[in-house]
Amino acid sequence: MNHLLHDIYWFCTDFCINASNLLGMTYEGFNTLLFLIILPSITIFLLLANIYRYVCGFRE
Repeated sequence: MNHLLHDIYWFCTDFCINASNLLGMTYEGFNTLLFLIILPSITIFLLLANIYRYVCGFRE
């Protein structure tokens, strides 16, 4: 199990490094964009969508 978590960690780190290079950003800048802007925005959007769905009732 420890080996799997180690591999997942390095895969995610490599993804961030490669994505930042493709976008012409620094690694720190990409992490700031991803973890301080994109992921919180997605989380807030999904939270609001579920509140709307709960309040208005989901109709199929």
